[in-house]
Amino acid sequence: MSANMKNRICGEFAEDFEDIQDLMEDVLPEPSLLEYYRRLKKREILWNDEIDDATVDIALYIRKWNAEDRGIEPKDRRPIKILINSDGGSVDTVLHIIDMIHLSKTPVYTIGMGRVYSAGGLLLMAGHKRYIFPHTSCLIHDGSSGAIGSIGKMLDNLEFTKELEVRMKAYIISSTHITEDVYDKNYRRDWFMFSEEMIKLGIADEIVTDIDTIL
Repeated sequence: MSANMKNRICGEFAEDFEDIQDLMEDVLPEPSLLEYYRRLKKREILWNDEIDDATVDIALYIRKWNAEDRGIEPKDRRPIKILINSDGGSVDTVLHIIDMIHLSKTPVYTIGMGRVYSAGGLLLMAGHKRYIFPHTSCLIHDGSSGAIGSIGKMLDNLEFTKELEVRMKAYIISSTHITEDVYDKNYRRDWFMFSEEMIKLGIADEIVTDIDTIL
């Protein structure tokens, strides 16, 4: 890589991300990595994967940007945008990210893309503003467990999973227009829905019809 190219890229990102220098040795970083940093400069996080331990990075960036914004009125802060396309994943991981979004004084907007299934839907529900597209789909269902070991340990796992379901139910009901009765009738099945029903149930606030809304 030429010195000019290296200096240009480092200059673009160094103010925001100290670790960019470690990436810039003798080769040009992957275009996807550069795009990742460009999104972060705009406070945009794309999660196009299952929700797992790596997803905790979202919580760390929310913390970082709140620290940068300390002393600025929330209404004057640059919003954080989380773009979600996910089949779901770890519920305990997503609950931590939800906690951080709720704690955030900097506005956090969640944007549901193609699909927000299971834990991905829970993440969408946490946004201070929640956007979806005309064909975004969502899935709500009960949790799953793959407990193995002694009977006692499996029963312990079952009790924990039950408590997790209680917390999920309380969160969904408090974050949407879904009533306890409607939830109880549907959560044990794979409850799929498209954007119109998501708006009706308060899972999302707005269907994007103008691209400027999410720029």
